[in-house]
Amino acid sequence: MSQVQAWMAAVGVVAGLGVGVAGASWHWGRRLSAVQRMSDHLAASRNLLDQQNTQARRQVEQLQTELADLRLFADRARRKLASLAEQPAAPAPVQVPPPPPAPPRASAQEVSQMLQRNDQRRQPAMARADQDDAGFEPTQVDPPDPL
Repeated sequence: MSQVQAWMAAVGVVAGLGVGVAGASWHWGRRLSAVQRMSDHLAASRNLLDQQNTQARRQVEQLQTELADLRLFADRARRKLASLAEQPAAPAPVQVPPPPPAPPRASAQEVSQMLQRNDQRRQPAMARADQDDAGFEPTQVDPPDPL
């Protein structure tokens, strides 16, 4: 074996190792960057949840103070009512007359007559709309989408 062949074999081994290292570096670099992105995303999510948790605690604290104030107010009002009940009876309360009865509902026959009259009034206007077509289609109402 000549010395050139030995050098070529050594260069080939070094080049193969270099290509192998570059390929492994590229592969593991992609995987590490994906893991880093997930880690950053989790950290941002954790930070957001911590902020929301802190805000919820503040709101609970504020609601508890408001509830304590309302309890004090209700207790004072209860005491005041109790002291008023011990006083002599007040004159009888004035009776409020009942509200007037609701107007009678229209029967089905009356409703159909009103609809027919309304349709008769609209027909001349619809005929004019057909004649005066300004390039727009008549308005149509679509039924609501079922949930």
